[in-house]
Amino acid sequence: MRFQVLLRCLKLWARRRGIHCHLVGFFAGIHLAVLGAYVCCRHPNASVNALLSRFFDIFAHWPWPRPVSLHDQTPLWSPDGCSLMPIVMPCFPPEFCASSVTKSTFNKIEDELRRGFALTKDIRNIDIDWTWIFAPFPYAERYEHFLRIVLSAPTTEELRDWVGWVKSRFRNLILKLESLNVGCDPDPSEQVDHTIAEPNVVFLWGLMCRNTQICTSSLKEDFMRSVINNIYGKEKCAHSDITMSIVSTPQPPKSLPDHLVYSQRLQNLPSLMLGFRSMKLGYQPMKQDCNAVG
Repeated sequence: MRFQVLLRCLKLWARRRGIHCHLVGFFAGIHLAVLGAYVCCRHPNASVNALLSRFFDIFAHWPWPRPVSLHDQTPLWSPDGCSLMPIVMPCFPPEFCASSVTKSTFNKIEDELRRGFALTKDIRNIDIDWTWIFAPFPYAERYEHFLRIVLSAPTTEELRDWVGWVKSRFRNLILKLESLNVGCDPDPSEQVDHTIAEPNVVFLWGLMCRNTQICTSSLKEDFMRSVINNIYGKEKCAHSDITMSIVSTPQPPKSLPDHLVYSQRLQNLPSLMLGFRSMKLGYQPMKQDCNAVG
């Protein structure tokens, strides 16, 4: 029972802090399950609060790329994407969990683990404010520029297929940005631009760069090679579209549509771990095709 509650807390923490989507290089459910089980196995009699504190203590100081395993065996072969944060599935023969972690997302995960440790390191302190653990990540406050990605299609059904296909290629886009010395924090949340007539989904990725010029037309052209690299991709691209631009967020807007506001309630979790704040996002588009950032 404690493992189940811990896992719910870890998934909530990861979603709120923007690190729960393996397609953009963050955690998937299996990763958090193995990490949570690792903590529970080593502290079988601890309370949920203590387990959460131990989780941050252990993995904020974990000597990556040492694999995390529930048994003594480690796979001999590591697939692409598992070298930075290898996690072993509890199966035989042992296999690594599929992962899309890149340097940018690895740094973000490490930062969040260290933040969690700083907030929970004194578990004996009864005044720990658990709401801070689950506070939404402040994208608009943290980043000055974002890569805005708009996916659109003629119908909602076609959009669903298009978004799924493009998201499966997002790691290539993150790696391309990193090759340009542009750090990236890909916000997994999906938004909607109601000023666009066609059904659409919008992604806003925080950019970490100084004095760097990003040509979005060149970036899109390079990324589209991985999107239309087979017949399925070419067929989907014939009816759908993708646009990219650099946008800035000088300040959050006063109001947002309901689909952008985080839920403030989650049932069946310990009461100490409830209570969240909503996060606001806003942006102002730049008109240039090739945008100077920094």
